[in-house]
Amino acid sequence: MKAILYGNSRRSLHRAIMRLSTILDKFRIGSLFGQKPPRHPEPAGRDREEELRSLLAAPPFGITDLSDTVISLYDRALTHRSCANSAGYPAATVEDNERLEFLGNYVLDFIIADHLYDAYDLSPGEMNRRLQVTRNTKLADIVLEQGLGIDSAIRRRGQALTDSIIADAFEALIGAIFLDRGLDAAREVVLAIFEGEIAECDTPRNYRGRLQEYVAQKDLGSLAYDYHQTGPGNCPTWGARVMVGGIPLGRGVGRTKQGAAMLAAKEALARLGKE
Repeated sequence: MKAILYGNSRRSLHRAIMRLSTILDKFRIGSLFGQKPPRHPEPAGRDREEELRSLLAAPPFGITDLSDTVISLYDRALTHRSCANSAGYPAATVEDNERLEFLGNYVLDFIIADHLYDAYDLSPGEMNRRLQVTRNTKLADIVLEQGLGIDSAIRRRGQALTDSIIADAFEALIGAIFLDRGLDAAREVVLAIFEGEIAECDTPRNYRGRLQEYVAQKDLGSLAYDYHQTGPGNCPTWGARVMVGGIPLGRGVGRTKQGAAMLAAKEALARLGKE
């Protein structure tokens, strides 16, 4: 009976994925080939183009070989409505990121939900709780803590930079990546960014949290991480070292800083006899 229920559950998920894929395809086609003539945004200036190319080439995005048309898509993803609607930037020539943010919100939630379903044996309630890593205030924290550079690339006018604006731009950028590179590429970027956040939801594998708790409990001194990067800028490898009370106790290597730090903390726990 369990096997039958599991099989039915997997088939249901597959159908849901297929339906979502169809919706996303329609959204993409409608956005690119809708009956209404699309507005044509002004090409990004040379400085803006260089800024966007540099941002997208860096990890965790690793997106290069960008055409002028695609540059305009990413420029729109990082354009707040205050810029599009201002007198200096008429809406007829500059589009804001609100439609892309709508799309990116659902792409982001789908990727995280699909990963939680596939990688963890969790109840629906627990999966929903962990999906909260994508809430707006958390997205702004992730952008800033991981130094993704999105916050400094948001084009706006007369508008203070808020967590909501950063989060919306992040989601719009995910939507742009989906339209430009497809779902697999968007999934790779999202999971690279959220690797540490997802792991921290899983207490046994939240090695950084466990190490921090143990160090504080045993009063072992300060806890610090340092990092180094090797490899090309668009596909780096991160190394991390964790020190407890000034003594190196663990090292790790990963595709992201968070992943490398997690492995370093795991090794430190093993040396402390806690893993």
